[in-house]
Amino acid sequence: MVPHLKRPNNVDIAYGLMLDGKPVDIAVTTERMTHKLRIFSLPDMKPIDQGGLDMFVGEKQPDYRDLMGIALYTSPKGEIYAIVGRKSGPTDGYLWQYLLEDNGAGAVKATLIRKFGSFSGKKEIEAIAVDNELGYIYYSDEQVGVKQYYADPAKGNQQLALFATEGFKEDHEGISIYKLTDSTGYILVSDQGANRFQIFSREGTKANPFEHTHLKTVTVAATQSDGSEVVSSRLNDTFKHGLFVTMSDDKTFHYYRWEDIAGNDLKKR
Repeated sequence: MVPHLKRPNNVDIAYGLMLDGKPVDIAVTTERMTHKLRIFSLPDMKPIDQGGLDMFVGEKQPDYRDLMGIALYTSPKGEIYAIVGRKSGPTDGYLWQYLLEDNGAGAVKATLIRKFGSFSGKKEIEAIAVDNELGYIYYSDEQVGVKQYYADPAKGNQQLALFATEGFKEDHEGISIYKLTDSTGYILVSDQGANRFQIFSREGTKANPFEHTHLKTVTVAATQSDGSEVVSSRLNDTFKHGLFVTMSDDKTFHYYRWEDIAGNDLKKR
């Protein structure tokens, strides 16, 4: 447990950030009220950020600096990037991407690499997910759909896809990715107002590599779910094909076997 954080919002983890010449696993959270990214080593949860890293420096509107979403991307070269969202922002360049690296003294520094990502202006962007193997970033433009971009800044800032645009009751929220192989699987998106998750193909079609087909809708017991996570590896005899976890607005977490989500419609790893 890390006490005294000023309204931490979203969390992600990554493995093998090089600090003092040694690989360190990290947990990263957005601290909304201080406009700082907080970084802790795993599993001891010790701060390695010298009190926090300032985000969205230079933005003059207060809510343009109120941190919300966070996702980490590990490149094929082993570089680790933080993709950071906020409560509100401009119609273009809503997300900022930072390179995380050693500051020369064994702590983490963040260097701004790019600003990207379109925003409809309808509500906000909070849910962000990264597919490391395929090299994509997904984020929920609430009440519009899920948008897809390249995770590698060198590949440009063009939007690759907009999907999940129909059948949602209210907000698009948490995104999680179930991986069957390095290139196949499923993308799960919270249909927050309906207490359900809509599931799309991770891989595209032969005609369009960025077409994500809707495959199934699953009702969950969690209410108004913002966030979720899924793993496809075997954890124990109960979770043989993976685990899906979703949060509820009553401050509880709900755990599902993957086969309970997949049913007869989806594959299991």
